[in-house]
Amino acid sequence: MANNRGTPAATLSRLAGDADDDVRRRIAGNPSTPAATLTRLAGDADDGVRRRIAANPGTPAAALDTLCTDPYDDIRWNVAANPNTPPVTLTVLAGDTSRDVRCRVADHPNTPPTALTGLAGDTWDTVRQYVAGNPNTPAEDLARLAGDTHYSVHWFVAANPNTPTEAIRRLTTDPDSYVAEYAATTARTHCLHRYANTLPEPERVHAQLLIDAGFPGWPDNLATILNHQRAITMTTTPDPHAHNARSENSQHRPRPQ
Repeated sequence: MANNRGTPAATLSRLAGDADDDVRRRIAGNPSTPAATLTRLAGDADDGVRRRIAANPGTPAAALDTLCTDPYDDIRWNVAANPNTPPVTLTVLAGDTSRDVRCRVADHPNTPPTALTGLAGDTWDTVRQYVAGNPNTPAEDLARLAGDTHYSVHWFVAANPNTPTEAIRRLTTDPDSYVAEYAATTARTHCLHRYANTLPEPERVHAQLLIDAGFPGWPDNLATILNHQRAITMTTTPDPHAHNARSENSQHRPRPQ
């Protein structure tokens, strides 16, 4: 009953006060448990209960903020991995003593750019990898990480769509062949996006879709498809001038006797 999602909220709240730690743990991990009950259990004396609260996707931001200073590393790790954790809490966790917690913060989509800037200088290369792969990481930090001492960081920089073109260009000559190859693909994509932005509206949208889909054989096939798209548009769009000409000719056509 305690871990059943269909259990009524009132019952779950009542069971949250049970003396049995195992019952409270089940309540803490139940995504149907009311937010107020989860917040109350965030201060439970049992670390197993707090661990489940930190991992519960329904746990309110205020409760997660309370748990971000828990003495247990794995509880703080759960907070850093929770999709509901707000930017302000992630900023606190960015300075955590556990490198595993910092890795989760560096990978979190809610982590603000200022926190990622700090983590870009982390002594642990895995943390820097996650920073390099986070779409929230500022462009100047990505450019700096392109010169990181660890090759795996370079790969994440090359894969990040926000990496500046100049940094991508430098990575095309990276000593690691995988990094260089991926950077070359990214550089080509950057060029195609710039080219697509010069096109008129219908063709620009079509080109962007092709680029995002990773269409093979660029740029030749891209140009071929765009030309084909033009041909389709020209043959399927009515020509008002042609219509007017037909109307005029019909007016001068001799009437049958």
